[in-house]
Amino acid sequence: MAYSAYKYSDRGYDLSLFETEGTSAPKPAPARARKKKPENNIVLLHQMEFDKASRRKHNVAGLVWGFMMAAVIVLIVGVMIHGQVRLAELNQQINAAETTLSHRVSEYTQMQAKVEASLSTAVVEEYARTELGMQKATNQQKEYITLSHGDKAEVYTQSSESIFTVVGNFFDSLWS
Repeated sequence: MAYSAYKYSDRGYDLSLFETEGTSAPKPAPARARKKKPENNIVLLHQMEFDKASRRKHNVAGLVWGFMMAAVIVLIVGVMIHGQVRLAELNQQINAAETTLSHRVSEYTQMQAKVEASLSTAVVEEYARTELGMQKATNQQKEYITLSHGDKAEVYTQSSESIFTVVGNFFDSLWS
């Protein structure tokens, strides 16, 4: 019974299929008259209608607009690619400059260490002893100086002044 309801029904969900027999009264299947499909699905067109359908009118403005948009997109993509290439080149130059800088700093540190090593007091003493024949000073070579008279200062004053110095001093006093 449930099978027959499914067979003649075109509904997607028929809840009567899940009902047990005897709990509810069976529903009669809707009586619909089914349309018969025509045996021949061929539609005949006249030649003139066929020619009209095959000819398509092109929208010139739409085509021009499409080409312009495509050109703009290609241009934008090209500019972006060029920018990325330039950025990569600049990064390579920066890396090369950093490598050169690190080598130069290393060389500078080595040269600075050599200069400091060549100017150490031990090296200077050795050079003075071997090349110049010098030796360290002893107490016999030291000579002490005493100033028992104290410090003196003499002030020199000019006793006679000329007329030019008096005029010069006058103008100096005006400016100060």
